[in-house]
Amino acid sequence: MKILLIEDDDVIREIIKRGLEEDSSYHVDEAMDGYKGLEMAWDEDYSLIILDLMLPGKSGLSICRELRQHKINTPILMVTAKDAVNERVEGLETGADDYLTKPFHFDELLARVKALIRRDTISKEQLIKIEDLELNTATRQLFRSGKEISLSAREYTLLEALIRNEGRTLSRETIQYKIWNNDESLSNTVDVYIRTLRKKIDEDRPDKLIHTIHGLGYMLKRLN
Repeated sequence: MKILLIEDDDVIREIIKRGLEEDSSYHVDEAMDGYKGLEMAWDEDYSLIILDLMLPGKSGLSICRELRQHKINTPILMVTAKDAVNERVEGLETGADDYLTKPFHFDELLARVKALIRRDTISKEQLIKIEDLELNTATRQLFRSGKEISLSAREYTLLEALIRNEGRTLSRETIQYKIWNNDESLSNTVDVYIRTLRKKIDEDRPDKLIHTIHGLGYMLKRLN
């Protein structure tokens, strides 16, 4: 598991790196100034970024802001010597996930590192992506190309089933009886809901995700 440590204090950087790498789960890459840290955050896929607020070249706030503006959602633990409430608030509002004030005990830092990585892992397991379609099964939020799409309860259940069975055909009977647990709807109810989903997801888009498999049912599949 790779962690990026952006810290200009040699002593603190060495303590954090050595402490984390004593656990073989972690490998720590180091950056000593803001510009190098931002470059490394762009170029590598890290499980966590430990980010000092006050850095030469580019501040931790600037780095955090740029990463979040470009949809890089790697968890960020911001570390600083400043203890003012407004500094903590500014860091969190900029996009940091947690905040630790110097001086700190290494065990506290380690606990926060583990918690952030664990939380991010759970979040990623709940986020399903197919092309530019994103479904968060924890919050039941749906996005396509970053734009949120509102779904009714039955539309959501149908779409989640199609996504989880990506590339496989679901018959009308499977959707109605096994997914909706409903044996009272009219025979064309599934078709009606497929049309509403298509209108919300595929309308005015050249690349369609929901497909009719004639005589069999419906399928959601990737473009290629």
